[in-house]
Amino acid sequence: MPNRFSSGRAGFTLIEMLIAMVVGVLVLSASMSVALSTFRSIAGVQLKDGIDRNARFIGLALQRDLTETGVDIDALTDFGTLAVWNDTIAILRVPYNPTAAPSYPLNITTLPNGVCGATCLEITSAGVPVLAVGDLARFQLNTERRLVLVTSMSPVAGGYRVNFSTLDTLLNHTSGIPTGGLFPANATSAFVQRLALVAYWRQGTQLMRATAIDTSGALLGESVAEGVQSFDVTLLFTDGDELDHASGSDGDGTNDYNQIAAIRTRAVMQADRADQRVSSGLLLTRSYEWFVSPRNLIYERNAIP
Repeated sequence: MPNRFSSGRAGFTLIEMLIAMVVGVLVLSASMSVALSTFRSIAGVQLKDGIDRNARFIGLALQRDLTETGVDIDALTDFGTLAVWNDTIAILRVPYNPTAAPSYPLNITTLPNGVCGATCLEITSAGVPVLAVGDLARFQLNTERRLVLVTSMSPVAGGYRVNFSTLDTLLNHTSGIPTGGLFPANATSAFVQRLALVAYWRQGTQLMRATAIDTSGALLGESVAEGVQSFDVTLLFTDGDELDHASGSDGDGTNDYNQIAAIRTRAVMQADRADQRVSSGLLLTRSYEWFVSPRNLIYERNAIP
């Protein structure tokens, strides 16, 4: 009886199997390469996003605080509401809670000029003044301004006695009572007023933010960002110059504190971890720059005398 089934070959030849295996290996290798490249790209994006989040927070914080520069307190030639030295930014303003911190004139009822010592003033106040130990305040005599750090307060007849630190400088500004024969005949205006402070500086790889200083004049702050490799600050002046500080005593009228137009901040930020799939396992870094022109400084220069 004839066989009804085909007598053709069944299965694959050795050559066909070898070709199929080579093609399979090539496809698998390409797939693995695409997968590894995808994972590497995702890891890189995650690291960059982490740095960008830190940078965005820094930029928003700087913008917010610098916008309040000089609220209710004008910059003077030798005393600015915005000061920069090394990698530090100091911002001064009059605090509102909900109204402006009051200014207290010197008590000349019990003292000829309100001065009770080298580091002591007496102010008039109907009630407990809005001043406390540890507060930063300005003592202004005519057009001369000094920063003082309150160390103690006590009631006296007609007001309060305010003692302050013996430091010669605070926040890169002169501290203490002005001298040179200004008391008492030339004292047409003299008062004390509490100020609010915000300062930024780099400490190691941390960006610090402070709103107070200690008795030695050191900033008391907390970290607002990690991985800060550099933090460089410069001031831009109305004549176009860009300098690392202002000076009202060098004879150059173009770099005075009241000629500051803007501030530029540059930072190099580093990722919080290394990944072998990104940048050959080295920590990823990115550079950022922020430019802010505080509106109150612009208003000061444009105000009609």
